[in-house]
Amino acid sequence: MLIAQAGDDLPGRSREEQRKALTETLKAGADILKGSGVRLGVEPLNIRIDHVGYFLDSTREGLDIVDDVARPEIGIVYDIYHSAVMDERTEEVLDGRLDRVFHVHVADHPGRNEPGSGGIDLAHRLDGIFANGYAGAIGLEYRPTRSGADAVKAAIASLGG
Repeated sequence: MLIAQAGDDLPGRSREEQRKALTETLKAGADILKGSGVRLGVEPLNIRIDHVGYFLDSTREGLDIVDDVARPEIGIVYDIYHSAVMDERTEEVLDGRLDRVFHVHVADHPGRNEPGSGGIDLAHRLDGIFANGYAGAIGLEYRPTRSGADAVKAAIASLGG
């Protein structure tokens, strides 16, 4: 599993032009990956806090691009934190398209800190993802407010694990 970024929104280039370039690049990447067993997940990121100027800030658009690529080697990384910052509802943006999610990231908001430190009901969102067939890995991608193994255990426990 490889994780890719879409890059910055380019001034002077239309959104359609940039989306077409991203789609074609992902198709070319799929050709390279074909038969290797390696999959590539492009990651939508929030543009409100952490990645101002980034091109792909919508899970729906990321999934639409994956649909345009139409290759089994290409999917998305669904980051619950970034999605929540962009006011997306997990059950709505992933509805019927969870098979295109290759990996899931979690962090809480505000602060992008460990699960249980903010206002996102991460356990509920993950329960919905798992209930709808996701069987992949969950990446703990957060800024810890405390250190040590107990902090990791507490983060996992807050997710219901």
